[in-house]
Amino acid sequence: MRQMKIVAALIALLVGIVGAIALWGNKSITMNSTTVQPVASEPMKPPFESERKSVALFFVTRDGNSFHEETREIEGGVTTTEDAKRILIELTKGPERGDLLPTIPQGTQLLNLFIDSSGTAYVDFNRGLRDGLKRGARGELYTIFSIVNTLASNLVRITRVQILVEGAEIPTLGGHIDTRMALPPQYVF
Repeated sequence: MRQMKIVAALIALLVGIVGAIALWGNKSITMNSTTVQPVASEPMKPPFESERKSVALFFVTRDGNSFHEETREIEGGVTTTEDAKRILIELTKGPERGDLLPTIPQGTQLLNLFIDSSGTAYVDFNRGLRDGLKRGARGELYTIFSIVNTLASNLVRITRVQILVEGAEIPTLGGHIDTRMALPPQYVF
């Protein structure tokens, strides 16, 4: 009886090993004159290969009265957070078209970004965002909502944006708009 249990255990072990080889191996395995072929699947791209994505960046028109979108191609990230960071880096570069004005002050750098489970993106910039701000209340409005609108229009997961400076909440970016809470997009003013 004991020998039968040992034989049964050895057979189970052998079947497990052969099954593992069949699942993980790249070559055919022959068992009892039956050939087991690994399942052919679509080739996977290496994790370092990313696809390009078309994104819309919000800049202000030269007359300073409205937003206009400029389309750019970026390398797609593996996560929404990576995509958001790449999108904001493009926004800080300013427009490529001559009929649009930048909305982010020169010298502004994105320090960090994370997205919580409720869809709020927390975007942390250096002091350049606040210190380089010009153009009064309207300029502040366009700076804030170019960030909010750009993220919300490109990434479905983001519904609101909280702007931080040097890791801290700020009551206002330029003295006119309350930035102590996360803001939803606004496309028309």
